[in-house]
Amino acid sequence: MIDQKRLIAILLGSLALLIPVGRGMAQKQRTAQATIPFDFWIAGSRLPAGDYRIEHVESTSYIWFRSTDGKIAKDVYTLPLDENPVKESDSKLVFRIQDGKHYLYEGWGPYGRRVVTAESGRPAPSGDNRAEVPLIYH
Repeated sequence: MIDQKRLIAILLGSLALLIPVGRGMAQKQRTAQATIPFDFWIAGSRLPAGDYRIEHVESTSYIWFRSTDGKIAKDVYTLPLDENPVKESDSKLVFRIQDGKHYLYEGWGPYGRRVVTAESGRPAPSGDNRAEVPLIYH
């Protein structure tokens, strides 16, 4: 049986596929890679430190994290903070640090700045409560 949160995520993802996203759909889909030096959390799931491929799947709002060895995978939904493309040299993942744990908060890349849906109600992390990991696009 599908729980209510999962059903809502599936419905929102399906709806996102039906709505044109302007510039995002016209751009070539790109894959990013990041070396994340700490264990981290994405919307309630813990992922170990390591090398990850990050892909936009079907829409700029649905992102797939996969370890480069293929053993670990996690999807995440995001909301746009803006849709201004970020230069490749400024592309990054931003993590919120709370109680010694790193939570994926947002990503900066070719589709602009996007916040993880599960984090969208929290203030942007800053100072000692923030960690950044650069993204490399291929």
